[in-house]
Amino acid sequence: PRCRRDGCMHNRTSSVHHNRVSYSTTTIMLRLHFIILAYCAVVALLVEPVVAVEAEKCPPAITANWPSIENKHEHGGRKRVSLNINNQSPVTLSVLWVSFEGEERTQSEITSGVSHAIDTFWGHHFRIYAKIRSGSSNDDNGGQQQQRQQQQKLVLLKEHSVTEAAEDKVIITGDCDELVAALDKHRATIDKEMKELVHDQSAQCLPPDNSSQWSCVHPISKQDYDTRLADHSGTLYGFNGTDESQTRAAGETVDTVWSHQIPLIPRLSQSPGYLKMTFTKRMRDVLLPWYELHKKGGPQDSVKEHIVIPGGFTNSHTVPMSILNLDSYPDVKQVVVEEMQKVLEWWTGGPLVPTSTFGIRIYHQDSMLINHVDRSDTHLASAVIQVGQDGVDEGWPLEVLHPTDGSCSEIYLQPGEMVLYEGARFRHGRPMRFQGADFANVFSHFRPVDWHGPNESPNYDGKLDKDGFVMKASVMKELMEAVVNAGEAGEL
Repeated sequence: PRCRRDGCMHNRTSSVHHNRVSYSTTTIMLRLHFIILAYCAVVALLVEPVVAVEAEKCPPAITANWPSIENKHEHGGRKRVSLNINNQSPVTLSVLWVSFEGEERTQSEITSGVSHAIDTFWGHHFRIYAKIRSGSSNDDNGGQQQQRQQQQKLVLLKEHSVTEAAEDKVIITGDCDELVAALDKHRATIDKEMKELVHDQSAQCLPPDNSSQWSCVHPISKQDYDTRLADHSGTLYGFNGTDESQTRAAGETVDTVWSHQIPLIPRLSQSPGYLKMTFTKRMRDVLLPWYELHKKGGPQDSVKEHIVIPGGFTNSHTVPMSILNLDSYPDVKQVVVEEMQKVLEWWTGGPLVPTSTFGIRIYHQDSMLINHVDRSDTHLASAVIQVGQDGVDEGWPLEVLHPTDGSCSEIYLQPGEMVLYEGARFRHGRPMRFQGADFANVFSHFRPVDWHGPNESPNYDGKLDKDGFVMKASVMKELMEAVVNAGEAGEL
């Protein structure tokens, strides 16, 4: 060949000896370069603190008002400053401005993993608190007890007086002693609460002759699943004819356009990709009565026609859906977001950022949704929240497809139940056509605080094993050592 891997050979009459020397030297240099890069990668992965560091003390209790009257006269209102607060703690921050009379006034709330800029003035003073929900929302000790449980525990993390710099920056890590202790106690309470809500994932589907009453996970082997689709695609499953399928094939039940993202999405939970459970008490007490009040035919019927869902994943253009819009009831929506953040953070074991909560979407007779994966940047930890169902002739399960063996888990829910799932990695949907009048769901989506999408998230990119879990440093070290050894042995 005219050009070899070790460079172009312009002189075709060069001696065989010269070529061998050139190839050997280049190969050695390439392997040495690779070994150095691999060694640097191992060192970078293993640079971790080896000595436990005791948490710092949180700021002491406030004993004096701030700022002083002198500070007010000297700086107040004279120079505008942008105060940027970067929340690197695992909790939501409450930022309070301190008036010149020493009164605290709520300025803003900053969720974990988010930076927020406040337009203020040189010399103004702020107090930054961590917000921790106290108590469990599942206890039932009367109205006063429930009200007390929904109160927030505030832990002071920092007092900050704005400097005269044009952009004043504050980073909150939240690793002080009082917050660490409060979080440990909070997590223990939440863990107990969540475990009481989790269902037996292997419970029988009963009664056997009436799936509309099922509350269970029904496993289906790949062979049985394929046989079912072969017998019923285009009738009971998937798009029914070309008018309905449009750009897709009639009978299509799964989207493959976004399959390329699946190996790039991290697994977040120690589960098969889903978990079936009951609402928290707070969600049950707020969401279910609200739906009964505002649903179709209810005392305050507020149901509207749903817009056609783009993307070709549903047949909503031929089988219209309805919606009871949560956005019109912000107090109810806030309860859902707060409770689902608590639930999903427990399930995934890490802080999450809410990205989208919407509904109530109401499906009708013959509605269907083909199996698909969700958005790769925002929908990593999610929930389908079953609010209501009326006139149901047959249960309508959420399918979760297993990528390794091709089997399927059908998840049947009743009102007051929900399924958590990792929708950006696991294909899921309802390709079976709904047999009933109304089927009402809320959807809630979150992402890890350090996730910004594939190839934009250094804590995950290139660090996932074959199953999607982030590899530990020790495993990465073993893999790198194997690569280095292979290079030294000339196997690369």
